Amino acid sequence: MAADAQASKRTGNMSCRELYREEFNTFRPTIKVIDCTIRDGGLMNKWQFSDELVRDLYKANIAAGVDYMEIGYFTSESYFKRGDVGSWRFCADEDLRRIMGKNESNLKISAMCDIGRIDDHDIPQKSDSLIDLIRVACYDYQIDEAIRLANLCVDRGYEVSVNLMAVAKSSLETIDACLDKIGETCRCHYFYIADSFGSVYGEQVRLLAKRYIRKLGPKSGVKYPKIIGYHGHNNQQLGFANSVEGIIEGLEFVDGSVLGMGRGSGNTCLEQILCFLHNPKYDPRPIFEVIEKHFIALRKTTEWGVSIPYLIQGARNEHPKDAMAWEAEGKSLDCLGFYDKFMASSEPEKEVEAGGDPDDVGAGAARGPRVPNHCCELYRKEFFTYRPEIRVIDTTVRYGGFRENWKFSDDFIKGIYKYCIDAGIDYMEVGYLTGAAAARDACITPEFFGPWRFCKDADLRRVFGENKTALKLAAMCDVGFLAPEELPEKASSLLHLIRVAGCCHQAEAIAQLVDAASAKGFEVGVVIHDISIERMESIESCLARLAASKANIVTIDDTRGALYNEQVELLTKLFVERLPGKTVGFSGANNLQMSFANSVVAVVEGANLLDGSVMGLGRGCGGCPMENLMCFLKNPKFKLRPVLVALQEHVQPLHIADPTYFGLGPTGCPSLPFLVAGTRNDDTADSVAWCNAGMKNEGAKFLDFVRSKSRQFPTPKARLFDEENKRVANKHVV
Repeated sequence: MAADAQASKRTGNMSCRELYREEFNTFRPTIKVIDCTIRDGGLMNKWQFSDELVRDLYKANIAAGVDYMEIGYFTSESYFKRGDVGSWRFCADEDLRRIMGKNESNLKISAMCDIGRIDDHDIPQKSDSLIDLIRVACYDYQIDEAIRLANLCVDRGYEVSVNLMAVAKSSLETIDACLDKIGETCRCHYFYIADSFGSVYGEQVRLLAKRYIRKLGPKSGVKYPKIIGYHGHNNQQLGFANSVEGIIEGLEFVDGSVLGMGRGSGNTCLEQILCFLHNPKYDPRPIFEVIEKHFIALRKTTEWGVSIPYLIQGARNEHPKDAMAWEAEGKSLDCLGFYDKFMASSEPEKEVEAGGDPDDVGAGAARGPRVPNHCCELYRKEFFTYRPEIRVIDTTVRYGGFRENWKFSDDFIKGIYKYCIDAGIDYMEVGYLTGAAAARDACITPEFFGPWRFCKDADLRRVFGENKTALKLAAMCDVGFLAPEELPEKASSLLHLIRVAGCCHQAEAIAQLVDAASAKGFEVGVVIHDISIERMESIESCLARLAASKANIVTIDDTRGALYNEQVELLTKLFVERLPGKTVGFSGANNLQMSFANSVVAVVEGANLLDGSVMGLGRGCGGCPMENLMCFLKNPKFKLRPVLVALQEHVQPLHIADPTYFGLGPTGCPSLPFLVAGTRNDDTADSVAWCNAGMKNEGAKFLDFVRSKSRQFPTPKARLFDEENKRVANKHVV
């Protein structure tokens, strides 16, 4: 890959004594947030929002400190009929004034123009319009017309952006040609990286951000420098993670939408961005309120959000038309049907072009199977090859058991077991080993807990027989819940791997249990809990002790779902360096919807064991979805379809029967209590209790509750990241 690829890889800062760099606790006042809910979300309901919803969202954006509200498309009325689409396909002045009067606020109003759908004479002078910013969307082959239209809008007094769509389908040469033209001939103010298909990973965002800033930024030397922004889609649950990566690399504009509402799987969630940014002018609470008032109900009648069809098309860098058409037919829960129709056959079919009408979910949708998708050179060869030593452990039963005290039926366990075998999974973690004394002291009794909290041999053999398969069975034991003498002998057990879980300060106790399990013949792993709240000194001391133990595997566990890509990169490099000869693993909670993104980073940096569960089933917001891992990992032994069988037949029905079973929100993004907990790096006990009480959609009240507690134990507010690099403590306040 070009030099940019190597430049895009950050060097781990081993001299940094704490996990979060100071930049995670300061803010750049130049960063701006655009809410594109009505514009992008309108693609899913033909912009037929009620005036009350639009007006309430407008007021919420003002109260939340959002900088721009993209209220729809700027379109000539000759291209659509008002009876077929709502007002926000046109953004006529009378419609704008009906909602916001004269807009006597600091919130700026934006609208988007599609090439070929706005006539020059329909663009008024800025002095005659409530619109402040016009964004021109184009594919690379439309760049010349986009420049012409952008310059026209500049001449008429608007702030103007050009958004280069489907960038992951363009070659670096083509991207450079577009950037060169924009820099020398376009007088627009902003230029956007648009991940239209939700197909890029953090590494590609960093590469593109550096490239765009170098060629177009304020120090680029071009005739017309730009401010660079990022617009992400959430097909692979990477929208927020990629937005954070772009911000860290210097991008100044970032898009989001309420509950991620947007085309297909949607965009980066606006509420996630507002929780992440430290600028005190941003407050997520007004957005939480409008979610509760309007968007929870809207999601029941309008389909958008995370789903398997969108995941597959994002992983393959394809336009989501097929997925949109599939879901428009009411088949959103039939992921197997989608896979079998578009993926299972080997009969070749021509690729669909990168472009196309984003409003049309039927015309042009491909029928039949796909040929392998060849992504552009934006992706390093490592994204198309595999390390055969990478292994995967399924935690659906062990981690998912937190929701119902491990009271799964035998049929459920057998279904997960069968999928693991068929999918090529290396380990199935079937539950916990719990000692008799500890169980008695903690009231962990069979009366209240299912068999997988104990993993007794009789239960194992009842379900798995002699397990004469390549799949290895695993169990976890927490330090303090199992004495070394209570460990079974490997020769008489169906278990192959025992993972000992504990925190850094328990390193000595962990090591003693590890060595005892090894002496009894087991492969042994360590899972280091709550690593996001540890000081680097404590982490390094723990690693030194574990390096001398007989552990085969040491896993970084983001128990609180509070790590970002950068911290995972730093930790993985540190673990690989300090644990020679041992396998480094990664396990992440999904409170910030970072678990898959963080798993990708861990793999790229050398981790060789990944935790995953079907649909991310686990405590709270769960962990990394196994289906995402199977789409990403290129080893041909891993198969996606068996995961989808387990999802559709066993795990999905749990969610349908009881929506509180998962900590996810209605669109597959984190529910608001877990988002708050992850952002604050808090234990999830309060979030779990809140959601178990049936209040997982009541984010504003939960935020009030957390803030009330914080007043008793205050932490410092973030302050301006100034030229002298003055910093504050690493506690994020929401």
